Amino acid sequence: MKKFLVLCGLVVLLSTIVACSGPATPTPVPSPTAQPSPTAVPTKVPPTPTVAPTPTVAPLTVDALKNAEYTVEGPASGKAKLVNGVYEEPVAKSSAKVVVTFQNVTAMGDLDGNGVQDAAAVLTVQTGGSGTFYYLFGILNDKGAAKPVASALLGDRIQLTALSIQGTEIAVDMVTQGPKDPMTKPTLAVTRKYKLQGTQLVSTTPLTPTPAATATRAAAAATPKPAVTATATKPPMPKGSIAYHWNDQGIDRISVLNLATNSTTPYVVTGPVFDIASSTNAHIGEWSPDNSKFAYIFTGGPNTSNVLRVLGPDGTTDLYSSDAGGGLSSPTWSPDGKRIAFIWLSGNHQTWELVVINADKTQCTDKYECLVSKPTQGEQYRGGLSWSKLNSFALGYNTTGANDVYAVYTDGSIARNLTNNPADDGSPAWSPDGKTLAFTSTRDGRSQIYVVNADGTGLRRVGNSPFNDFSPTWSPDGKWIAFASTRNGQTDVYMMDASGGNVTALTKTGGDHPTWSR
Repeated sequence: MKKFLVLCGLVVLLSTIVACSGPATPTPVPSPTAQPSPTAVPTKVPPTPTVAPTPTVAPLTVDALKNAEYTVEGPASGKAKLVNGVYEEPVAKSSAKVVVTFQNVTAMGDLDGNGVQDAAAVLTVQTGGSGTFYYLFGILNDKGAAKPVASALLGDRIQLTALSIQGTEIAVDMVTQGPKDPMTKPTLAVTRKYKLQGTQLVSTTPLTPTPAATATRAAAAATPKPAVTATATKPPMPKGSIAYHWNDQGIDRISVLNLATNSTTPYVVTGPVFDIASSTNAHIGEWSPDNSKFAYIFTGGPNTSNVLRVLGPDGTTDLYSSDAGGGLSSPTWSPDGKRIAFIWLSGNHQTWELVVINADKTQCTDKYECLVSKPTQGEQYRGGLSWSKLNSFALGYNTTGANDVYAVYTDGSIARNLTNNPADDGSPAWSPDGKTLAFTSTRDGRSQIYVVNADGTGLRRVGNSPFNDFSPTWSPDGKWIAFASTRNGQTDVYMMDASGGNVTALTKTGGDHPTWSR
């Protein structure tokens, strides 16, 4: 009760004081602040992380591209360190040079999708012959340094018009050889696209520009690449002899390597025949089935006639001649050794025929030629004719801009397209039993050796070389394949087993266009 009376007195006293002092501005009363209950735990706000600035990668420059090191065919080491866009080295035992040249057509863009600007560039390689080979390179930006990681062969003696990077694809605009174009005068404008996949530039568009052939060729291109298989057990060493072309101080010769004695013997002089001058990679000679005779092509000099000759026990016989400036190609014997088939080309190399004659120079009925098969659809011959033991031809030519290998009946009519791919396929060679065909293809970006069954099934690649392998020919037992290759800085003849293993160099001073005895 006393506390209540005291409190009331204080209230009265305060009221009196306010009343006596007059009106005053009321003192604002702050809103009460909510206080956490004694048992509540305050929420902990995490500190805002500090974001490190993204490092800026210096863009690639053309100068960096022109002074980078490229893995490319031609140099002995397989690499070319450019200096101001050029690399040169001498060819072993020759006055020629390997020349790698940076082409001043480049493109910048993100090839691997990491947000950093990469590049695409084109280099040419010349090795002393007539060819100028164009290679496309995908170049990654490695912390500002140029790192070439993948390449693709664009072609020989093409005309490059534009290069761009669209998204992560490289688009190449160029003029290449059409169905009727010689190698030195391409007229076919095409656009080809490539995408970087690991250490490879993979084509993402069909190579064939002809609309009529797009559907069938695109389907063939979608077929997974055949896996390379290796033989664990080395087959018995092959027998027989291998004839091959080589250039002896400007003179084109054929020499013969005897595998039993490992000795080489000069054989005949050929001169600059069509298959050598045009780099068709087709064989320029072949032994008869009993190995007693050798058919080959001879010419006395540039722009003169090519002559089909047979060298036998009784000497040399001239069987057939082309027009002046024309060419003959790929002589091949019938299974019974009585006839020889070959390709005839006109003086301007625009018209060709498949011709069969008697090997003893006698007439067939009332004419000299036993068969003359002429193309009817504007096809272009690209090199390679082989006559199988089962009495059919394999022939390399094209109708749509890309070369394919066809099975052809001995009456000249076409049986089927055995390779059907947008890449160039050619220089076919039947196995001794006539059941398998070896040929050269660029479907992996460079020339490699493939085999396929006689009915077009069982396609597979043999060998796995980073260099160009071409011109296959079979050993007499069918267990080995000899071929030409640009490895080791020059073209030489090698052999491997039929599954691609046990690769062995057969020549060391140059050689190509090999053909094995029967």
